[in-house]
Amino acid sequence: MMRSISWIAIFLAFLLSEGITAEESALPRVLILGDQIYQQPANELRKELKGKAEVNFPGMKPGEVWNSTTALELIDRQLGDGRWDLIHFNCGLGDLIHRVPGVKAFRVMPQHAGGIRTTDPRQYEKNLHALVTRLKATGAKLVWASTTPIRHSSTNVFTKGTEIEYNAIAAKVMAGHGIPTNDMYVFVRSLIDMNKPASHGADPFFFDRKAIHPPVREIMHKHLKLAPINTPKP
Repeated sequence: MMRSISWIAIFLAFLLSEGITAEESALPRVLILGDQIYQQPANELRKELKGKAEVNFPGMKPGEVWNSTTALELIDRQLGDGRWDLIHFNCGLGDLIHRVPGVKAFRVMPQHAGGIRTTDPRQYEKNLHALVTRLKATGAKLVWASTTPIRHSSTNVFTKGTEIEYNAIAAKVMAGHGIPTNDMYVFVRSLIDMNKPASHGADPFFFDRKAIHPPVREIMHKHLKLAPINTPKP
């Protein structure tokens, strides 16, 4: 009995030394995987769900671009060594952007200048199957996020509407694996004016200054059974 108490004391002392309380270590852990548009949702959810869930969005190193191919290359690093209760993931915009052909370094290039789409449809489907297989091995609850809408791109590095085809591919893959979809496409489309580009010409990575984290929050509440929170009215 004394030996058991000693080990518990040592464990608690270790948690405290790492700046983690026993309560925090027991929180459900959520991993958000996607391109940079998910930085805002992750930041908002960390604040709103403090004390209820641990929300993680692993950053990318300079020069790295998130798409279905690089996701497979980076996935072990992004997963880390810890357990995950829920993984919310997406690959899409990085696959649809046009880039300089024939070079290893990732450099975007307008279509009219000879830029080619990063990932063709067949490879996208193949990559998603491989990514889902790897994520299933974590034992976490998985939720796919559909790719957000592409409006007119003043830089001509995206083709308007191509995300619709890729969302259909992803929907087929996820259905085959029994993975639910968080329809970020529909949600974001309801927020923005699809007939005009973002004011700063950086579409589709901005959403007219509107928050896009509510659907992710709903997914977390649904699958993790979190206590309700008071959220400000829009």
